[in-house]
Amino acid sequence: MSKKTKPTGIRIFILACLMMSSATLSAREFRIQCWRNHENIRECGTVVPPEFSQQRIEVLNERGIVIKVLPAAKSKAELAEIARQKKIAQKKQRQIAERKRKDNILLQTYTSERDLRIGQENKVAAIKSIIDITSSNTRSLQKNLARLQKRAADYERSGQTTPDRLNADMKNLLRQIKDNDDFIRKKQHDLIDLSKQYDTDLARYRLLKQGKVKYE
Repeated sequence: MSKKTKPTGIRIFILACLMMSSATLSAREFRIQCWRNHENIRECGTVVPPEFSQQRIEVLNERGIVIKVLPAAKSKAELAEIARQKKIAQKKQRQIAERKRKDNILLQTYTSERDLRIGQENKVAAIKSIIDITSSNTRSLQKNLARLQKRAADYERSGQTTPDRLNADMKNLLRQIKDNDDFIRKKQHDLIDLSKQYDTDLARYRLLKQGKVKYE
């Protein structure tokens, strides 16, 4: 004789709910939800009390089998971490998009390493030309300054006061010379940066041509 299995508490509860449910509610539509109360005791019902609605909820069918698990609501700390990770991912995607854009420009601008080298030489020549022109202008300014300084010295030797206009002109020339010197120094730094950029572009160009670039 087969031994009868004694119904469990949850099965009895489900059967009772089925008996009390509307006749229009089929077994397929029937759902029981289980949660933990304040004493960490498992409770079940057709409706989750509001105070436990943010917990992990197990959804059971009419046979008492868990068919779905609703995860607990995220805490403020968890939501903040999710937002932080999302920002990191978005930043990474922007960086990848920018890297792809620059790579496309590099490939579309230069058809060979020779073109890249010629482009570099042209840029260097243009900057050096600007430096030469500025240096020539500085030499002219220095000659004018020397002439005005001689006039100022003549006034001093004769015991006369140097005219305000002469002082203003010398001051203006000194400012222009300083501006030119600063400009030349900047262009010299540009040459150094240009050389570094060329090395970087050449290495990147070779990787792109060899198909060894991965965007991750």
